[in-house]
Amino acid sequence: MIKYAALFGGSGNNTESKEYLETIRIGSFLAKQDYIVKNGGYGGMMEAVSKGAVQSGGKSIGVTCKQVGSSEGNKYLSETIVTEKLFDRLKILLEGTSVFIVQRGGIGTLSEVFLIRKEPKEERPKLYFIGAIWKDLIVSLKANLIPDYEHDLFQIVENSQELRERMLMDFSAN
Repeated sequence: MIKYAALFGGSGNNTESKEYLETIRIGSFLAKQDYIVKNGGYGGMMEAVSKGAVQSGGKSIGVTCKQVGSSEGNKYLSETIVTEKLFDRLKILLEGTSVFIVQRGGIGTLSEVFLIRKEPKEERPKLYFIGAIWKDLIVSLKANLIPDYEHDLFQIVENSQELRERMLMDFSAN
C-alpha cells in the first residue's frame, strides 16, 4: 500500500533557518518510513521536505498552481503536478494522504489545515504542528471550535525528533 504524507508550510527561502533545516530532517524521516511526500511544490518548507525525502532515497510530489503564480516546482521534486485552480491543488494534496505535518507558514498554510479538518470523520488524518508558534492557536481551537473527540487529531510537537517519536508511537498501534 502506498503511504502519502503532506507537509504544509511557508515558501520563504531562508535555507539557513531552523525551520528549513528541521524540515529537511522531516523529509528524510518520512522517506525512511516509506512515505511519498506531497507538498505545494515551491520553495521554503516545501523545498526542504522534498530535499530531505529525495536525498534519503524517497519520492516527493509537488503540486503547483497556475492561479498562485508559477507552475514551476522546486529542483528536488520527483514529480510535479500542475493545476489551474487552488482548490484543485488542495484536492490533490488531500487525496489519499494519511499524515499532515504543518510547519511555520501563513494564511495559505492555515487554509490547508482547515480543509483537512473538513474531511469525513473516518478519513481525518493526524495533523502534527511543528513548533511552539502553533501552541496558542491549537489550544484556542481545541477550547472553542473542535469537539473533544477530535482533539487527538491535532498534535503539537517541538521539533523533528519529537515528530519522529510521536509518529512512531501513533502508527505502531495500527
